[in-house]
Amino acid sequence: MLVSFFRTSRGDQPVQDYLNKISEKDSARIFALISDLVEQGNLEMPHGKKMVGYKHLYEIRYRRHRIIYCIYIERVILLHAFFKKSQETPNREIAIAIRRQKALIEKGP
Repeated sequence: MLVSFFRTSRGDQPVQDYLNKISEKDSARIFALISDLVEQGNLEMPHGKKMVGYKHLYEIRYRRHRIIYCIYIERVILLHAFFKKSQETPNREIAIAIRRQKALIEKGP
């Protein structure tokens, strides 16, 4: 399985930008988790889980960093990343991931 960063219509890669802004240590650990995801096909708790109530959305979890991703045509697509500040994932963060997932599907392979 391959990994891709979601690319906006302007060419930005929001998850890549997020990973470039956080500490090198945290970024390295998240990249290691992404590598594990590719090798194993999924991540178990505490580092990964399916997002309950959302079809085909999953999250990579490291400390308070979250990366929401989907699997599309045998590829992990990293849709959205954010720093989690509360117990519950904010609806606006999920909405961004869903919007990007829809854009990905509409655009096609």
